[in-house]
Amino acid sequence: MMMTTVKRKPKSKHALAGEIAEAIKFGQFRSGEWLRQIDIEQKFAATRFDVRTALDELVVRKAIEHVPNRGYRVAEIDRETLRHIRSVRIVIETSAATAIVSGMTPATLSTLRGLAEEFGAAVREGTRADQSRVNAEFHEVMYHLSGNPVLEELIWNLRDRGRGSNVTVWASHESLLRSDRDHHAMLEAIEKRDIARLSQLIAAHILKDAPEREPGGL
Repeated sequence: MMMTTVKRKPKSKHALAGEIAEAIKFGQFRSGEWLRQIDIEQKFAATRFDVRTALDELVVRKAIEHVPNRGYRVAEIDRETLRHIRSVRIVIETSAATAIVSGMTPATLSTLRGLAEEFGAAVREGTRADQSRVNAEFHEVMYHLSGNPVLEELIWNLRDRGRGSNVTVWASHESLLRSDRDHHAMLEAIEKRDIARLSQLIAAHILKDAPEREPGGL
């Protein structure tokens, strides 16, 4: 019997780091879990060099940790740190509202509308992976409207870092429905060029992930 091998293609560190971060987000790697480079190579059909470079990128983002003489593991974020991450996210992401509205075009508005509808369909009949993917795409398009790649990178670095927490995003179907409503409300605010309303919605959207019993709501 002939054994088949997976051909490993070079990948950019950002692309591969994004794939690993998504796997962490979807729970394929748990908080505190050690990451074996050989397993990452096989799972993502990547070269050893690319895996090492991507893991180092995720260390910079603080999505994972590097422990000397031991290796890499998914970062463990306590609730207090997660609260601080959310606070910073609110400041940064709401500050993008003006640029988002200024950068809005009919084409991007149409793209956002399509993604909002796709997310609603995923809530009704899709998998958690579908929901996470479309949700990320919606926000990627929205923040790309800011025209500031440094701001975009900072936003996603903070989001990646928060994934090391044990707090469950979308812990209930109602929380998914709230996200669905938020997307349509943000879309309406962008279309109406209502910066204040968009800022308010972004802040509320970030806060919705906070555990309901957590003091202070963050």
